[in-house]
Amino acid sequence: MATSPPRVAARSYGANVTYIYEYSRGLGGVDVPLDVLIARIIYSSLILLALIIFCGRIAQISHAYLRQLTSTSSNRRQQTYWSQEQSTWWPWFKKYFLYAPLGRKRHNREVQLSSAIGMGTLPSRFQTILITLYLTSQVVYCLFLDYGINEGQALVAELRGRSGTLAVFNMVPLFLLATRNNPLISILHISFDTYNLLHRWLGRIVVIEAITHTAAWAVNACAEQNFTDMLGRLRDTPFFTWGLVGTCSMIALALHSPSPIRHAFYETFLHLHQLFALLAFIGVYLHLNLDSLPQKPWIDAVAAIWILERSTRLLRLAYLNVSPKHGSTRMTVVALPGEACRVTFHLPKRVDIRPGCHVFAYIPCVSWWMSHPFSIAWAEPRANTNNTRYLDSKSPQDPPLTPSSLEKQGFDLSFPDSYPDQRPQPTEVSLIIGAQQGMTRRLYNLALSKPNRTLHSSGFIEGPYGSHPANPSSYGTTVLFSAGAGITHHLLYTRDLVLRSAAETAATRRVYLIWSVRSTDHLSWVSLWMDQILKLPLRRDILVIKLFVSKPRRAADIVSPSKTVQMFSGRCKPDVVLDEILPNRVGATLVSVCGPGAFADEVRMAARDRIGKGAVVDFVEEAFTW
Repeated sequence: MATSPPRVAARSYGANVTYIYEYSRGLGGVDVPLDVLIARIIYSSLILLALIIFCGRIAQISHAYLRQLTSTSSNRRQQTYWSQEQSTWWPWFKKYFLYAPLGRKRHNREVQLSSAIGMGTLPSRFQTILITLYLTSQVVYCLFLDYGINEGQALVAELRGRSGTLAVFNMVPLFLLATRNNPLISILHISFDTYNLLHRWLGRIVVIEAITHTAAWAVNACAEQNFTDMLGRLRDTPFFTWGLVGTCSMIALALHSPSPIRHAFYETFLHLHQLFALLAFIGVYLHLNLDSLPQKPWIDAVAAIWILERSTRLLRLAYLNVSPKHGSTRMTVVALPGEACRVTFHLPKRVDIRPGCHVFAYIPCVSWWMSHPFSIAWAEPRANTNNTRYLDSKSPQDPPLTPSSLEKQGFDLSFPDSYPDQRPQPTEVSLIIGAQQGMTRRLYNLALSKPNRTLHSSGFIEGPYGSHPANPSSYGTTVLFSAGAGITHHLLYTRDLVLRSAAETAATRRVYLIWSVRSTDHLSWVSLWMDQILKLPLRRDILVIKLFVSKPRRAADIVSPSKTVQMFSGRCKPDVVLDEILPNRVGATLVSVCGPGAFADEVRMAARDRIGKGAVVDFVEEAFTW
């Protein structure tokens, strides 16, 4: 009976020297069919997960849209159905998985080894489950080897092939999730911050698999002759040289990416990260291309993703900031009390800016080519006339405010302060940038040194990019918690919700804007825009503003102008605020937060504690955990 030839073929040259030639070069010992099968299993699993999330998002969007349609012209009593929980499993899932931190409370509050050394943030409970499952699957796939082989060198060769295959395969989602124009953000309505977290963990997995791949090859290469010969092959054979370049670049990426280094030297980190990522890609590409290995289509996909994303960014940058008629974008920077800047970009064209968006700012006078993300605080036509006073003085005998009546009066729901003849006017986009370290500190100091503390220069923005939260217009009650510069994320939401509520195009009947600051100096950051919000139609019936000043200079500074604009001394306590609001809620309630990690965790815990107790409460957090 004929037998198949063994997979192991050791060649002996002398009594003590065994050359394992087949297992240190080419695909000898590598189980290519099984590697291909495992890769198919992984991307099939990822596609299935994406489809499940997509179907869940469709269900959520449809539910919110139905709620908005049935509630736009409803009063408080008619929205009672939407204010009460109709199931038991969904609130339980939200409370203990979807919104839950890993432990009891800490999520976006940075883990500190000392006052100067931070170790980053913790993933949520749901994120931890996904990361753990994927990490475990990678370990299982790497160790799913043919242990029946008699020769250890063959087993090591199979591990080399498996780990190398998985490393290259994982580079595709690794590069995709790091892009600003990641299509999955809009398709699955998952924030860039979440994808950035997954990118970091995928990067760690790729580095470990690349090291395993290189180490497994080195073991058999040394067994073929000796350690010196292995080093010589790394130096003299381009295939091995470029593989080593790829692995070393990945190790360098891992070494300079931990949170303490990333946050302490952020701009240096960005430069090094892009440089080593490019070297890693070049090394892996040439490594695969020289021997035409079967994993080459994956690295081609990585190249396509990188080229397409960079091209898209350049096109967006040019479209937004350059106009044949009006030139290019100009920038005005005003140094404000409380060590912050109001940065206004005077765009050369009209751009639709929706609430909740952020942009990447390029400010050449302090940072030549790097960009940084900031929430858009305000956007309006460049030459606007403040006609909100007319609406605020509207008499009871005037016809009711409807979308058609607002249009007839010259209002645009995107830019509520514009007349029809002003709609073609270019857009102004304003940011509030706190002076921290690096670029933000240099910008503040530069503006501070100019006459009237105002700097005029060229600047550009890339975007706008949306965070895709739940539809705020579908909630009867919206509670917007902000701390410090986090107020910028909620100003446009406040304007949009008040205007749409007055026009009866939203389910919203109550908007609560909660802002916690350290001193009254910070109130000047948004005073210009807050004045416009306070003059919006029917604002007194819809909007309540609560300002918390934790460290006021004088007790006389804490004055509440009216029942709808209140000031308090001391820290904001989210649980107390929600206990005051929820008994008088209208319809479903959305709780949104943007601010420092510790404050966001307080709001998250307060919102979670009130889920499952009868009231429909949804939670949204806007965070930039870089």
